[in-house]
Amino acid sequence: MNILKYFNQTLMMPFTGGLIVMFIFAACSENLSTSPDPSISNNEVQSQASLASQISPNNVVELIAKHEGDDYIFELSADVIPSGWTTFRLINDSHSTHFAYMAGVPQAAKDSAASDNTELLDYWIQHVTNPFQWFMDGIIPGKEPDDGDAPTKYAETLFPAWFGDVSPSGGPGFIGGMSSTETTVYLDEGEYIVECYVKNGEGDFHSYLGMIELLTVTGESSVAEEPVATTELNISTDGIEFDRHISAGEHIVKVNFDDQTLYDHLLGHDVHLIRMDTGTSVAEVGKWMNWMDPDGLVSSSSANSLGPATFLGGVQTMTEGSHGYFHVELEPGRYAWVSEIPNPHSNKMLEVFNVPGGRALGR
Repeated sequence: MNILKYFNQTLMMPFTGGLIVMFIFAACSENLSTSPDPSISNNEVQSQASLASQISPNNVVELIAKHEGDDYIFELSADVIPSGWTTFRLINDSHSTHFAYMAGVPQAAKDSAASDNTELLDYWIQHVTNPFQWFMDGIIPGKEPDDGDAPTKYAETLFPAWFGDVSPSGGPGFIGGMSSTETTVYLDEGEYIVECYVKNGEGDFHSYLGMIELLTVTGESSVAEEPVATTELNISTDGIEFDRHISAGEHIVKVNFDDQTLYDHLLGHDVHLIRMDTGTSVAEVGKWMNWMDPDGLVSSSSANSLGPATFLGGVQTMTEGSHGYFHVELEPGRYAWVSEIPNPHSNKMLEVFNVPGGRALGR
C-alpha cells in the first residue's frame, strides 16, 4: 500500500475533539564543516574530507545524543560516508531514551528542494517534521498546535506526494540514558535523514527540537564486511521469532525483516531489546510503545518520565526482505524483544525471555 495514500485517507476522515495525527521519524546531528578549495566543488571537498579523515576503515559512524538547554542534538563523526555495510555507534550522553532512525530521501524530494532553492534538510523539516508536530499537538490535552507548523503548500494532501516513497533504512534502536549501542546496516548511495522521534515531557518530538540531520552516502564502496551473526531473529506480521535459549555474553543478532506493513499508528514494525527491570510490566511497555498515546514514547528527565524499561538497542524499521545487525552483550536476567507498534503484546510483537548465567561459547 502507498504510505502517502494511507496517510491522506486516514487523516482526512472526519474527527471531533481534536486532530487525528501522524508521525515523523526524526533524529539529529551537528554537521561537520570543511574549508573549501576553490579548485574543486564543495561536494568534492566534503566527500574527500569525510572519507579521508572522518570514517574508520570499518565504516563506523559515531552518533552522540545530547541535550544543550532546550535543544536536542545529534553529533555525527561523519556526515558523508561510502556506501556499503556501516556500523552506527549511538552514544547516549543524556538521561533520556533515544534512537537514530534513517529514512532514505526519494529523488522527488531532492528535486523539490532544489526547485524551492532550499537546503534538503531544511526542506524536510518544513514539509515533514513541522507538520507532524502540528498534528501531534492536536491530540495532547490542553496543547494548542502552532499554526506556523501547519501544512501550507501541500494542504490538500497534507504531505508532499513524494513522502510515500521514503525508504525505511534501519538504524540504532532505543537506547537508555548514559548508555551506548551499535547497529550495522547496508546503505546504498543516496541521502538519508537521521532522526529521533521520542517525545519530551511536553509532547515535542526530539526531531522537532533539533535531533535531525542529513547523511550523504557516496557511490564509492566501503571495504567493511558484513558482520557474522551469533544468533538470528525474524520479524513479520506473524510476530517475532528467535532462539529462546540464547546464552549470556557478546552477541551479534541478525534481524530479518521477512515482511513489512503499516499498523494503526501509520508505521511499520521494527525490533528493540529491553531489560525487564523489577516492577516493569508487559502492559506498561506495550502502552508506552505507541506514539499515538499522549504518554507514549515520552522520555524526559525533567518530566521525571524516562520510560517503563531499560532499552538496550535494536534495529529500526527496514523494507521487506532487508536485514540488519544488532550488537549487544547480554548479562543473565529477564529481557524482552519488542516492536514499536500499538499493542505489541497482543500481536506477538512483545516476547519475554530469560538469559541464564554463563558466557556465550567462543566469545
